[in-house]
Amino acid sequence: MKNFKILTLIAAICLSTIGFAIAADLSIESDKQTFKMEENKAKFEGNVRVKMDDVKATAPRAEVFIDPKTKQLTDAVMYDQPYVVQVQQAKTSEIKSNILKMSLLNKKLKAEGNTQTTVTENGNPKPTVIITADQQEYDTNTKVLTAKGSVIIYYKDVETYSDSAVAELNKKGDLQKITLTGNGKLKQKDSVITANKFIYDAVKEVAYAIGSAHSDVDMDGTRINVWSNRQEYYKASNIIQASGSVHVTYKDYDAKGPKATVYPSKETNKPNEIVFIGRSVITEQMRSIEADRIKMFINPKNFFAESNVKTVIRNIQNNKKDGGF
Repeated sequence: MKNFKILTLIAAICLSTIGFAIAADLSIESDKQTFKMEENKAKFEGNVRVKMDDVKATAPRAEVFIDPKTKQLTDAVMYDQPYVVQVQQAKTSEIKSNILKMSLLNKKLKAEGNTQTTVTENGNPKPTVIITADQQEYDTNTKVLTAKGSVIIYYKDVETYSDSAVAELNKKGDLQKITLTGNGKLKQKDSVITANKFIYDAVKEVAYAIGSAHSDVDMDGTRINVWSNRQEYYKASNIIQASGSVHVTYKDYDAKGPKATVYPSKETNKPNEIVFIGRSVITEQMRSIEADRIKMFINPKNFFAESNVKTVIRNIQNNKKDGGF
């Protein structure tokens, strides 16, 4: 028979150690197995199948390493584009990569090279989450996935880009939070938000953009741009809150202030009202208006200034020469 199991070897190596309970959850099947005790490793070739708790992995070949002191199995490495699947209640998680490293002691999976993690829900052929990166590591105990290098995440109707990302799941496999660092970008429908760091709370559906935050929102072909030190986007209400050196541009509007909130229209749910709080200034064509509170409206295009209002009209002499008052 070409089908072998390593369970008897594991028991012999780990019987008298505390690691037996960990190793007993692992099984490896393959067409061919070679054990080199002097090198503290075993090689597996041909239709390799690894099972660790509820995680199953397949690959053309693999290696398992043994700690020379404790005689415990420490790591398994699977080569040539391995495939991993984990089924948790109504969710199925899949990992594809060039190489897969499984830490048998702390039950971590590390995928390297062209990695892709996909999560689907039973009965729905469209994936709920897709994560691609140069490398990904998943801790089966803490349910934390760490991705590094050209990270792209698709989650429902949200698309993100960053240098690295950390995704936190609950015991059911539901996404709880995503943290993006390095050249972060979040795209959703007509909106694009960039920042040095993102934190997306999937439970509350709130995105926090921290450091050089910039929102670019399409308004039927015309863009609204919001720059600030920090921004918070609330998906349910479609509201953006900006703070710290806020700068907003829309057509010939150019407004600046310490804080601003962008509210959507009740009819279209698109951004329509921007409220500046704190000493702010808005510039339009030849005039600028400074006030403690400014409201900008997109449709119809208008604005209102309140409290300690100061208006400055530029180039008034030139206007007189052109026939002005």
